[in-house]
Amino acid sequence: MELEGLGTVFLGAPEMLLDSEVPEAREALERGSRVLVLALSQEKLDHHKPQKPSDIQALALLEILDPIREGAAETLDYLRSQEVGLKIISGDNPVTVSSIAQKAGFADYHSYVDCSKITDEELVAMAEETAIFGRVSPHQKKLIIQTLKKAGHTTAMTGDGVNDILALREADCSIVMAEGDPATRQIANLVLLNSDFNDVPEILFEGRRVVNNIAHIAPIFLIKTIYSFLLAVICIASVLLGRSEWILIFPFIPIQITMIDQFVEGFPPFVLTFERNIKPVEPNFLRRSMLRALPSALMVVFSVLFVKIFGASQGWSELEISTLLYYLLGSIGFLSVFRACMPFTLWRVLLVVWSVGGFLATALFPMIQKLLEISTLTGQTLPVYGAMMLVFTVIFILTSRYQARK
Repeated sequence: MELEGLGTVFLGAPEMLLDSEVPEAREALERGSRVLVLALSQEKLDHHKPQKPSDIQALALLEILDPIREGAAETLDYLRSQEVGLKIISGDNPVTVSSIAQKAGFADYHSYVDCSKITDEELVAMAEETAIFGRVSPHQKKLIIQTLKKAGHTTAMTGDGVNDILALREADCSIVMAEGDPATRQIANLVLLNSDFNDVPEILFEGRRVVNNIAHIAPIFLIKTIYSFLLAVICIASVLLGRSEWILIFPFIPIQITMIDQFVEGFPPFVLTFERNIKPVEPNFLRRSMLRALPSALMVVFSVLFVKIFGASQGWSELEISTLLYYLLGSIGFLSVFRACMPFTLWRVLLVVWSVGGFLATALFPMIQKLLEISTLTGQTLPVYGAMMLVFTVIFILTSRYQARK
C-alpha cells in the first residue's frame, strides 16, 4: 500500500519480505505463532510487474497465536490407532505449523518441508515420507493428493478456504468446515456443521457401521441370487437335452420364496444393520460376500437335484418333494442367519428365535400350508431332511471357519 509522504507499506511473512532472518520472528515461529512483518520502502511499487524493493525496512512484527481446540490430541491419537496416515498441508510457515502440531499431539511434528523452496518433482518424491508441508500453493496441495492416490492410498482432506478447492476436489473424501468459504461447501462430500474436527471419529464410526453391517449381511441376500441363477441354467439345460424325464421345472413357487424371505432376508438383516460396528473395513467386499454365500447356494442346488432324483426313485408325491425342498431352503438360509448373529447376545438370540419360530409356525399352519402348496414332513421325508441338514451344517461350519482363517 502506497502512502503519500511516507512510502510503500508492506505486510507479509518475514521470510518473504526481508533478506535476513529476524531472531524475534524465529522465536515467535518456534512458539507456534503466525508472524507478519510491517515494512516500509521508499520505492514505488510497479503494479504491472510487482517485485520486492531493495530498500525495504522492517517497522514492526505482528505475532498471532491460534489456540488449539480441546480434544485435538485425542482425535489425532484415535486416527493414528486406526492406522490412518496423517499429514498437515498448510500455507503457513512450516516451523509454525510444526510447533502447533507438537502442541496438538501430532506424532511426526519434526518431519516438515518448506514447499516454496522445492520443485514439483522434489515434492512428489517427498510426498509419502513427509508429514508437514508448509508454504504450500493450491497447485502443490493438489499435487500432494494426486501423488498419494497414485501410491495406492485412499485420501481424505479437510479444508475451509478457496485455496483448498483443487485438493478437495481431487481427494477421495473432502471434509470442510461450515464456517469456511461457501465455495468449499459446494464441492465437499461432508460438511462439519459444528466446524469441529473432533467429529471426524464419529463420522468414521458411522461409515464403518454402514459398510461393515452391509458386508455382514450381504451373503444372506446373495444366496438366493446364486442358487436362482444356477437352477435357471440347469432347468434350461434340461429342456435343451430333449428327454422328458430329464426336464427340471423350477422347484419353488413365488409365494414360497416370499414367505421364507420374511424370516431369512427380511427382519433379521434389517435389525442387524443398525448395530454398532466400528471395526476397520475389510477390502474385497463383493468377493468375500460371494464366497460366503456360495456354499449355501450350492447346498440348495444339490438339495433340489438330490430330492428330485431320490424322491422320484422312492415314489414320493410332488407334495412331499415340495414340502421337503421348502424346509431345506428355509433351513439352509437360517445357517447364514446364525452366522450373521454370532457372537450371540440376548437380542441376537431373540432375533433367531423369532425368525425360526415364525418360519415353523407358518409352515405348520394348515391354511398357510395350502397357500404354500406344502404339507407336514412325513416318516419318509423327515429322516432325509434330518440327515441332509446334519451334513449341511457340518459343511457350513467347516467352510465358515476356513473362510475366517483366510
